[in-house]
Amino acid sequence: MALGTLPADAAAKRAARAARRRAPLRPAKLPRPALRTDWLPLLAVLLVQGALSFRLTDANTAFVDEGTYIYSGYQEIAHIVHGSPVATYETFFSGSPVIYPVVVALADMVGGLRGTRLLSMFFMLSATTALHLSTRRLHGSVAAFFAAASFAALGPTQFLGGYSTFDSMALAALAWAGYFTVRLTTGGGYPSMLGAAVFLALADWTKYASLLWTPVILGIAVFAGHGGSPWQGARWRRGAELMVVWLVALLLPAVSADLYIDGFTHTTLMRAPGTDARSYVAEEAAKWVGPLLVLALIGVVVTLFVTRREKNDRSAFWLALVLLAGGLLAPVNQIRIHTWLSLQKHVDFGAWFACIVVGILLARVFLTLKHKVHVVAGVLVTALVIGPLGYVGAGQAAYMFSEWPHSSGLVTALKPYVHKGKDEYLVENYDVPAYYLRESSNWQQWQDLIGKSYTDPETRKTLTGAPALQAAVTDRYYSIVVLDFTQTADIDTALQPTLKKAGYRVHKVVDSTRTGDGEYTIYFAPGFGTKK
Repeated sequence: MALGTLPADAAAKRAARAARRRAPLRPAKLPRPALRTDWLPLLAVLLVQGALSFRLTDANTAFVDEGTYIYSGYQEIAHIVHGSPVATYETFFSGSPVIYPVVVALADMVGGLRGTRLLSMFFMLSATTALHLSTRRLHGSVAAFFAAASFAALGPTQFLGGYSTFDSMALAALAWAGYFTVRLTTGGGYPSMLGAAVFLALADWTKYASLLWTPVILGIAVFAGHGGSPWQGARWRRGAELMVVWLVALLLPAVSADLYIDGFTHTTLMRAPGTDARSYVAEEAAKWVGPLLVLALIGVVVTLFVTRREKNDRSAFWLALVLLAGGLLAPVNQIRIHTWLSLQKHVDFGAWFACIVVGILLARVFLTLKHKVHVVAGVLVTALVIGPLGYVGAGQAAYMFSEWPHSSGLVTALKPYVHKGKDEYLVENYDVPAYYLRESSNWQQWQDLIGKSYTDPETRKTLTGAPALQAAVTDRYYSIVVLDFTQTADIDTALQPTLKKAGYRVHKVVDSTRTGDGEYTIYFAPGFGTKK
């Protein structure tokens, strides 16, 4: 070959490159995005979960907690927009009164009580979606489907999806904090860290009890993700960085610190212990999430054997252990303080984490049966797990919605007599009628039977408890008194003779349940309501 000449193939490649450079630019033809078939099972889960929760949105009138949050939200909005006076809810709410109450009041303006419950359904569907995405990043789409299906099958999940309190919003925020933390450990970078910290802080401000699961989120930041020892410095540094960013996000919006500290201290940090037996609280927790936690425990053991057999790093085992601990936190904490109050809601926060382990376990079972026996065997076995969970859960959710009084009769009976002005109304759990009759009354007119004090106008002596209410009734301070002999049965019984002696008359007795086994007794002060 002569010096300065090129081989034929090299010359041809050079000519082709020159031709491409001279050719006119054409817009690149992007391929059509293919349908993500692994989203179809999630869609099926969300449809079933939505249907099970939607049936509850009209199952009963507002519960006292629902009425309280919606009613307080209207007051907070009026305070923000018009500067109207508002009760110091931050001193006794177990969450910020300017987050969920304001959001749910806006939903009520649009869609009424059902609109607020549909908002809760959206939050819970969002939490299920975050669970699917998190599990999918950790262990694939099959495990993600089983995790989402397990969560949707639970009675507390279905219940919170039709129940308008701050639990659904806090759980959704915690769920997305979990997702962004998983994303952080699988290559998400600092945007994922910021997302995790912001959602975690939002959950904590929405419901202070969400702080209980902050260590679980930090544990995910340490142990999730492949590669490296679970004790590797980079893992722990990642968890420490997330904790710092979360603290900044948590403390940055702090306002009215003293009032919020009072509310946080009394409702969450130093909550007064109850009187329920520990065995009773444990039984209640087992009823709601016992089978799920047993499955999660099996999942942890299986993960340990798999990591030992395959000689993988133990990070997967420690992650599963942290997630199981998250599922146990609510029952253990409430056993500690001897109370089952709100247990059916709190266990669902931990169940979100435990469902990741359950999803991975069921995926292992399904895939093993699919490859070694037949796909039908895998479907049958996993259906025998998810099916009973969903059947029992649906019954539990429906039962929970029947546990509080039906207040439509009470509201109808009070409506002609409740007006803005100087009249005072003493009503057990007044937030429900106050919510329904908010257009015709002011919040200052409604009084509850719990924690009352009254100053005698003659002696100037301040009384508390039942004696305070008896003195106020004797002075005919209240125009309307409503008793239902449930939450304050002892006080109700003590008030009856005083009401009769002071000249109060029974205006009406109204059924408080659809089955007729409970009632409201409405008393009117002498001369009140005679011209109505």
